[in-house]
Amino acid sequence: MNLLHSLQWRIVLSYTVLIIVSMGAVSIYLVNFVRDTYISGLEERLEREAVLAAESLAPFLDGGLDLDGLRETGERVGGLIEARVTVMDRDGEVLADTWERPDQLQNQAQRPEVREALAGDISWSTRVSAAQGEELLYTAAPIQADGELVGVARVAIPTSAIHSNVSRIITTIAISAVVVSVLSLALGYYLARRTARSVRSVTEAARQVALGDLEHRVEALAADETRELADAFNSMASSLRSMVQELSGERDKLSAVLDTMADGVALIGPEERTELVNIAGLEMLGVREPQPLGMRFPEVVRDSDLNRLVATCLKTGEQQHGEVELFQPVRFLSAIATPIVEAEATWVLLTIHDLTRMHQVETTRREFVTNVSHELRSPLASVKAIVETLDNGALDEAEVARDFVRRINWEVDRMSRMVEDLLDLARLDSRQGLLSLNTVDLRLLMTEVKESFQERADNKNVRVEVIAPERLPRAVGDEERLRQVLINLLDNALKFTPGTGWVTLSAYPEEDMVRVGVRDSGAGIPEDHLPHIFERFYKADRSRQGGGTGLGLAIVKHIVQAHGSEVAVQSREGEGSAFTFTLPRAT
Repeated sequence: MNLLHSLQWRIVLSYTVLIIVSMGAVSIYLVNFVRDTYISGLEERLEREAVLAAESLAPFLDGGLDLDGLRETGERVGGLIEARVTVMDRDGEVLADTWERPDQLQNQAQRPEVREALAGDISWSTRVSAAQGEELLYTAAPIQADGELVGVARVAIPTSAIHSNVSRIITTIAISAVVVSVLSLALGYYLARRTARSVRSVTEAARQVALGDLEHRVEALAADETRELADAFNSMASSLRSMVQELSGERDKLSAVLDTMADGVALIGPEERTELVNIAGLEMLGVREPQPLGMRFPEVVRDSDLNRLVATCLKTGEQQHGEVELFQPVRFLSAIATPIVEAEATWVLLTIHDLTRMHQVETTRREFVTNVSHELRSPLASVKAIVETLDNGALDEAEVARDFVRRINWEVDRMSRMVEDLLDLARLDSRQGLLSLNTVDLRLLMTEVKESFQERADNKNVRVEVIAPERLPRAVGDEERLRQVLINLLDNALKFTPGTGWVTLSAYPEEDMVRVGVRDSGAGIPEDHLPHIFERFYKADRSRQGGGTGLGLAIVKHIVQAHGSEVAVQSREGEGSAFTFTLPRAT
């Protein structure tokens, strides 16, 4: 009996020791696993947040210091990532700080993390903040603009929050282990047969939690004996789930920042595997695959220059910068490939900025300057030739001198008209001088415009008519701007309509609109010129000496668009042209 009792106690003790050892091993494993996961995730998060903060703040240091925008954006970024954000120039002077006033902070150039960031690296440092009086974990990243270092962005969080989270994990697991051990010692004799099953259940649950199934729970195998053990383990699992949810929340915030960024961001891992691409990046790169993650980057983006940039960064471990042109769709991109070295693996953070609009603006500017120079060169050359002729003796011949003066006056008028047209276009482009909208009697307006051109039409033997119903509904618009539209269209029609031809100004109601048109029987416009006739300085037939500036139809287009409509044109070479647009009817 004593032997049986002793054996029973030995069995109970063995089971108890087994439970204690098992729970200790599981607890240590979970503590190390969760702590390592938490700290690793925190380091990666702070590094990405520092890089993203640097990229978000770079525009305010590029070309000129915008302190207000810099501080406002710094506050917004700090609020999003829930951390202290400090911005310094390349001399270490603090420009903005989300926790302190910049003028109360010393020069940061000698801080270890700032010193390394000024050298172009992302760095870490932990120390007690003199301003805050507590230990902070600092992460600093260089701010670069056009490939040059312009400052440093630093992100900091209190280490007390890290220690608190890790301590909470350890405490929870320790308490759970202690509870299980105490229950095992107190109830071991009565639960000897059930202990094995309980241990197996807890071990399996721990394995499931370790594999990521944080919803897995332990069920009590009896009424009271194992309920506390199951509850303790479930409490631990709930704590782990809450902690992981917090980490997921931080990840979601970072994802929200990435998804709302105007710049494209992609993360490429070893073997050029695509690990992350934000929405802007998918759009800029024209990625068609719905799920490009895990695919090799050259398979996702079929552009040799961009792929070479990423491959070079992975191979050399050095930051690469370049501009690439994509053709489907056509885009001009500025790409920066930044290496991220983690353990023995190298990752590439690819940031992409869309330069398409900038290229278009630059092309338009060059074309505009070229066109203006070309259009002004001819009249200036003519005036210079006339003046030189007058200076060389023609001034003494009264009739010749008067003729030359008339020519000078005509050329000056032509340049003045061009300048006025350019000013009109500039005002329309910048939305200056908003339209003065009133009810307009279109029939009366077209009649007045016709009468102003009647003498010119009679001299060319061209018939001009106004076609509109007697009770034409009034339209809503700016009468003077609409007069300018009709004058430009009628001037063009008369210019290119030969003798015995005709031009009509028409208006008629159409549902809740009034359609206005100018039609002629002139030379018409070749089909290949139609897409360009509303461009500035464009002339379908440059051999014609009509004296125009090439800006009339561009002005027409901008005025009609300002009224919320579009100009439509129908033309066939040799059969005349028709320009139409609509205006809202007055109620």
